[in-house]
Formats: sequence, C-alpha cells, structure tokens
Amino acid sequence: MAGRKKTTAAAAETAGGKDKSVIVKIITTIAIFCLIIYSVFNIISQQAQIAQLEKQSEELSAQITEAEQQNDEYTRLLSADDESEYMERIAIERLGYAYPNERRFYVVEGK
Repeated sequence: MAGRKKTTAAAAETAGGKDKSVIVKIITTIAIFCLIIYSVFNIISQQAQIAQLEKQSEELSAQITEAEQQNDEYTRLLSADDESEYMERIAIERLGYAYPNERRFYVVEGK
C-alpha cells in the first residue's frame, strides 16, 4: 500500500507539472501572437509614413525646380544690359500698368 501511495503522489505531481507546462505554452503562444500583431501594425504604419514622406519629397523637388527656373530667369535678366524690358514686363504683368494710348480688355465671366 505504501507503494501505491507513492505512485499516486508521483502521478499527482506529474499532472500538476503538465498543467503548468500547458499554461506556460498558452502564455508563450499568446505573447508570440501579440508580438506578431504589433510587428505587422508597426510595419504598416512605417510604410504609410514612408509614402507620405516620398510625396512631400516630390512636392519639394517640384518647388526647387520652379525656384531654379525663376532664378535662371532673374540671372538672365540681370546679365542683360537692358533692364527696361524687365521693368516693363513687371509693370504690365504684376502692377497692371498700360501705355497711355493702349487699351486693355479683361475677360469677365458672367454668373
């Protein structure tokens, strides 16, 4: 009988150890699953941020190109000896000036 008690006690300890082992496996599986979900979310978030930054980069490149073209135009005008052409163009285009005998027609859209 003493042998049976020891066997029963050993079986109970083994069953308790199996329960702990199962709980550890479940917790490990849940932790790995959470880590995978976090990683996927992080990757998607980074891809969205990269796309946004690439779009901003393209917009800045377009602005740089436009500024370089304008700078080249100013350099060309400043290198020319005749500044009157430049001043005339600015007066007409930006300030709306006209010669005394010149008529200007503006397109007015009707509502």
